[in-house]
Amino acid sequence: MAEFRLFVDAPGRADSATSQLLQELIRGARADARPAPAESPEGAKSGAGATVAELVLNGALPAAVAAAVASVVTSFVQRGSARKVTIKDGDDEITVEGVDARSQKALLEAWLREHESEG
Repeated sequence: MAEFRLFVDAPGRADSATSQLLQELIRGARADARPAPAESPEGAKSGAGATVAELVLNGALPAAVAAAVASVVTSFVQRGSARKVTIKDGDDEITVEGVDARSQKALLEAWLREHESEG
C-alpha cells in the first residue's frame, strides 16, 4: 500500500492551512490522513514547536476516494488556502497550483490512481 506525503505551501500560515486541509480530507474525502510526524531540529528536546506543513495520506484509495481527494486538494488550492500542494510517492511527485481547476483535478486523480496500483 502506498503512502502519500502532502506538502502544503502556505507562507505565513502553514499551521492553519495544513490543519484545514487535514480536516477537509478526513471529512470531505473520507481519506485516511494524519499529520506527518514532527521532526525535531537537531539538539531540540521535542517537536512541539515545529511548523506543521506536511500530511500523510495512506494509499488505500479506491476510485471514489481518489476522486474525492483530488477534488478536495484542487478546491483547497483554488480557494487560496495554500499557494500549492505537492503530493509525493517515493521519488515521484505532483504539484497542484492555482490554475485551471478542472485540469488539475483530472491530472491529480489519474496520478493518485496510477500510484495506488503501483503500491
